Amino acid sequence: MSKPVFLFLSFFFSFFIFAETNVYKISMMGTEIGKSTETWEEKRNPDGSCEIVLRSVSEMSLARGLDSMTISSDTTLSADCTTFEPKRIKGEISEGGSKIFVEGINRNGVFETIMTKNGNRETSSFQVKKNSAFFGMIFKKLSAEELLKGGKTSIISEESLSESEVSYSASKNADGTVSATVVFQGIPIQYTVSNKKVLRSEIQGGLIVYTLSTMPEPEKIQASGNTDILQNTKLFNEGISIKYPRKTQSTIFQVESADFASIPETCFQKKGNGTLTVSTDAANCKNLPEMSDTQPNIIEDSSNPEIIRAARKIVMGAPNQDEMVKRIAKFVYKHISNKNYNHGNMSAGEVLRTKSGDCTEHSALFAALSRAAGIPTKMVYGVVLNPSGEFFFHNWNEVFADGKWITIDSTFNLIPADSSRITLSYGGSDSRSREQVSLSVLRFLNNTRILARGFSNEK
Repeated sequence: MSKPVFLFLSFFFSFFIFAETNVYKISMMGTEIGKSTETWEEKRNPDGSCEIVLRSVSEMSLARGLDSMTISSDTTLSADCTTFEPKRIKGEISEGGSKIFVEGINRNGVFETIMTKNGNRETSSFQVKKNSAFFGMIFKKLSAEELLKGGKTSIISEESLSESEVSYSASKNADGTVSATVVFQGIPIQYTVSNKKVLRSEIQGGLIVYTLSTMPEPEKIQASGNTDILQNTKLFNEGISIKYPRKTQSTIFQVESADFASIPETCFQKKGNGTLTVSTDAANCKNLPEMSDTQPNIIEDSSNPEIIRAARKIVMGAPNQDEMVKRIAKFVYKHISNKNYNHGNMSAGEVLRTKSGDCTEHSALFAALSRAAGIPTKMVYGVVLNPSGEFFFHNWNEVFADGKWITIDSTFNLIPADSSRITLSYGGSDSRSREQVSLSVLRFLNNTRILARGFSNEK
């Protein structure tokens, strides 16, 4: 063996201390929809420091009505072997073929992050808290004794590249495994852990379950055969019937939910004692636009030259902002001719080119075009009632035109949008706000009942 080859092999074998691979099947309501592979490695750097590295590669296929969407990710995390202090993250997330690239590095205790999509960049930084760890590594960091004792710890979310605190508690099972509950932003996630290895995780009573491939599914989760995310997350109106919900101008809902306190009061949505009164009229609203209502981000990319050119063409000659808003809403409604549920996290520029998408794509394109035209616009996330009495999660917009707020639903070409809907969250300018939207939806799903108690001005 030549000396250079020998030196190379010696370095390689001393570099990697161990490697472990775990394969998980991903299920929705007991039916398998994909898999995730985790590879753990511990390695020595040339300076003698030790790092633990986790590469997680997953793919799942979600049915959405008559359509489907593939979600895939490939993320690599690196942390200190002893303290689990986060060092680096690099990943790629794809929803329906639309990709976001993420990177982060710890520089002397400051975690600097970059998200990139279609050439647009979103950057942030924050001080890493003491004892913080990547969310995906907390069960390597915490011993069984620490889990059983319970407590709190800081984590960095691989999705939003932001830091927050989680609480955890656990109990020991007869077979020696540990059942742990981690509460992340109000969402309880159930885990079964053995020797610092996750055997199983579950969210929302079996909505999404990860199970180590060598483990059987528990008998308590019966396979429903339904992998339609829309059907598995819908809620029902348990109150009076509203035959034409798209024509209502004022609606009163009774909402029974542990998460009621976090439902926002808005210009169009007023809270009472367990009730929400939703109106199409914001005459008494004094709120002014926020910075995030005017600026571009990697999804509502209003600085995109294609978006700017389209906005200028659409609003050319309009006498006022009200007319501009009407033109933009009509354009979005007609331009997205291929209305489907095949996409996720598409930017407005992508929607403009593909002419494809659902309510999320409608509202993203509307927001970007409106901001490019100088009209402050919010992304609104919530639930909307359909004529069959079902609530589905939905996107729409609020715009500040000619000194007043107006609701816009370009999916249905409605100005103003009807009142048979509930706002759960607003979009923001960064990845943290997008994660908060997802979490608000999950919290709302937890044992929530909605009862329509009255409505007015149905035409």
